[in-house]
Amino acid sequence: MTGNTWKALVALLVFTMGTSIITPLMALYQEHFDLSNGVLTLLFVTYTATVVPTMLLAGNLSDSLGRKRLMIPGMISISLASIVFSLADSVAMLFVGRVFQGLAIGMFLGVGTAFVVDQARSDSKARAAMAGGIAFRLGFGLGPLMAGIIAQYGSDSLHRPFEVHLVLMVVGFSMVLWAPETVARRPLRFALRVGVPHGQMRGFAGFLAPAAFVMSFMEGTLLSVVPLYLYQTLGEKNVAIAGLVGFLVLGLGAVTPFVIERIEPRKAVMLGVGTSSLLTLLVVAASGVGTAALVVLAAASIGFFNGFILQGGTVICGTVVPLHERGKLLSALYMCAYAGTTPVVVLGFLSGAVGLTVALAVFSGVAIAIATWVLVVGRRLFPEVVPYVETVHAPRAEAARA
Repeated sequence: MTGNTWKALVALLVFTMGTSIITPLMALYQEHFDLSNGVLTLLFVTYTATVVPTMLLAGNLSDSLGRKRLMIPGMISISLASIVFSLADSVAMLFVGRVFQGLAIGMFLGVGTAFVVDQARSDSKARAAMAGGIAFRLGFGLGPLMAGIIAQYGSDSLHRPFEVHLVLMVVGFSMVLWAPETVARRPLRFALRVGVPHGQMRGFAGFLAPAAFVMSFMEGTLLSVVPLYLYQTLGEKNVAIAGLVGFLVLGLGAVTPFVIERIEPRKAVMLGVGTSSLLTLLVVAASGVGTAALVVLAAASIGFFNGFILQGGTVICGTVVPLHERGKLLSALYMCAYAGTTPVVVLGFLSGAVGLTVALAVFSGVAIAIATWVLVVGRRLFPEVVPYVETVHAPRAEAARA
């Protein structure tokens, strides 16, 4: 990979760290601002409600305006988010910060990953794409780990993690500004590239969509409700543990591509869904034995096996349709994944009525039920992965022979 590829990877890593910093701070926000579990999970989901429409717009605009014309505003937005959180003295400011984070990730993530691939040589594009996926998963995981350590062992727990991220963003900005633009500016053409191509709805709706949904449902719960569970139910006051949980859930998926390279993608999705959903029972069991160790073990295992779902689903969407249809099918997959974080609001408000342990038992039951659907019904609706083979039209084939 080229030096410019590495610059783009550093920028992607530093950027994504800023979006998940709040995970270990959830219990501290609750204590400081006297918030209910429901309001805290609503704060978490505000990000999702902002990122989806922004991402749909950004991918199209970057193909016309250029990568950096979208990435730089995204980096400004994530920096503004960290500034707002570093100064936050009201609940309203917390929500404003989350909106800025959603706008930022929507503008940057897909475009930033494409920027990494663009900078690579033609024979290294695949390796660059894998490196980009590893960088953004690792960045998402490092954010809560960094925040938890700083909040636990540093000063000004609610604000200092964001100040550190602002310093890191200086490095990220310099990397993007230093790397060359890869897409020439063209007349603006707008078309939403999201949807399921003809002939793929049955397998997508019955198999891939619920798998992506339950993957993010599990991750969203571990990032928003479980930190409160650690603090309130298990009595774990060390917020670095919540940061470690966030890192394991998000970061361990970065190693999955190296492990499942030889596993057929449909089997990878089924293995990930089935195993991760059963592992959620460890989270509930932690209250019975009174230890956070089971939660940490569950987070590590779920993070690893959720990588099977993401990698398998991405490979399937990239192979079963022609090149011009892949973008919209992948966009549909990611939208289903983001939708999976929204039910955590229900868990948050439910926990206020029945307690966190019961709410997490409901979470585990729902995750297992969706996984059962995927394994029993979905696998029949999508019995095999049939790679799309590009056909060569006769005139083109004659020209090639000539």
